[in-house]
Amino acid sequence: MLKVIDIEKALTLKNTLFIDVRSPLEFGEGTILGAKNIPILDDEERAIVGTIYRKENPQEATVKGLDLVSTKLPNLYKTMKEYSMKYDHIVIFCWRGGMRSKSVCNLLSMLNVKNIYQLKDGYKSYRKYVMDFLENKMNQYKFIMMHGLTGVGKTHILDKLEAIGEPVLNLERIAKNSGSVFGNIVFSGRPPSQKDFESLIFHMLQNAKEKYVFVECESKRIGSVRVPETVYDQMIEGHHILIKTTLKNRIEIILKDYAHHLEVNHLKIVESLNHLRKRLGNEAIDQLIHKIEGKDYIYVVEYLMKYYYDPLYDYSIKKYENYDLVVDYEKIENTIPILNNFINNILHN
Repeated sequence: MLKVIDIEKALTLKNTLFIDVRSPLEFGEGTILGAKNIPILDDEERAIVGTIYRKENPQEATVKGLDLVSTKLPNLYKTMKEYSMKYDHIVIFCWRGGMRSKSVCNLLSMLNVKNIYQLKDGYKSYRKYVMDFLENKMNQYKFIMMHGLTGVGKTHILDKLEAIGEPVLNLERIAKNSGSVFGNIVFSGRPPSQKDFESLIFHMLQNAKEKYVFVECESKRIGSVRVPETVYDQMIEGHHILIKTTLKNRIEIILKDYAHHLEVNHLKIVESLNHLRKRLGNEAIDQLIHKIEGKDYIYVVEYLMKYYYDPLYDYSIKKYENYDLVVDYEKIENTIPILNNFINNILHN
């Protein structure tokens, strides 16, 4: 018997696996966080069936679809049987809870595979649930936004806070981009689609144990994705903390962050520097490229901080004249008790 579950209930289940039976292209545009893609039809097959549906009729399209799927059924059964022994619940979905997910669920049910559910209204319902949360539930969160010049270690502070269980929304990490001209060098792998980026934000906030969240000051666009308007507005409305340290510390932090990426990303770095010719001038860029080739990274980092990043960030820092807290540290670990004290004195009173 076909068991149908809605997205709100499905997201509360423990030890659950979501299976996306849509095509790889659909999956790549956005899916439920953590879902595995087991496509009933690949991209080319889906296009063939769609063409028959439009040019001939639904019956012929169904026959063609069955023909294409038939050879995949043994492997589908074997895979799902294995998953059913690992997970308490398997939720199968397509775009809107239609034929693809229903047919798979019915087949597995007939073959006595346990723990199978069809997601009511499919990925479309999940997407609606995420967007409703982001658009209407943001006012319940108080963001604590950290500002500071490049290299002050805002991301490192977020990592340290996260390690002790504080709620952190690390937008650069989930966007796989540090939001600068060299933003794609540190991160590996394909950046998320806009839909997946929004899903990651949703899950982090929904699972936060507190109603305050630490976040780094960001522009609305981070690499190829944009921070949802409602989230960004709430970040602006929150508390603002300015982080400061010495130029020496900042250079050391940047070199530590990029140390494993400099030589292997030589061409990317040169390409990024070339994008700054209009701003810094040809002579300066030629000199920086020469220093990169000579592996004089300290010179390059210090120059870019003084003449590119600091003037750029100085404007955004001055937008918030009355900071709730200014932390000027010598050792970065000393920032954590100061931030904890801020939470206790300001947010818990």
